[in-house]
Amino acid sequence: MHSPEKITAQKILGFLILSLSTIAASHHVPNSSIALGEVVYQGRCKVCHGNLGDGKTFAANALFPPPKNFTSKSTKTELSFKRMIRSITKGTPNTAMMPWENILSEQEIIAVVNYIRQRFMSPQK
Repeated sequence: MHSPEKITAQKILGFLILSLSTIAASHHVPNSSIALGEVVYQGRCKVCHGNLGDGKTFAANALFPPPKNFTSKSTKTELSFKRMIRSITKGTPNTAMMPWENILSEQEIIAVVNYIRQRFMSPQK
């Protein structure tokens, strides 16, 4: 027979495992990462990609090809998390998208991708 302390510890451990599995399965991003991503986006990305993530900015008028419209259905389909990380880190050849690997930290790059995906690419409720 188990002691009450052992059962409680087992229940707590089970609850923690279940909670972490649920978070991992839902791809939950901590609010602190989203907040950092918003700071990076506002300071570095919105000049080309816009406040609404649609690429409709004054600067975009001079860029060819134009900046990604994160709100378009085709962009939501074609841009994976991994591809976005690569594009921000290394830049995109033959576009105005420059490499940010020497300017932004890995944490900032991941945070801004999470922000863009949550803010502009998630299905609207």
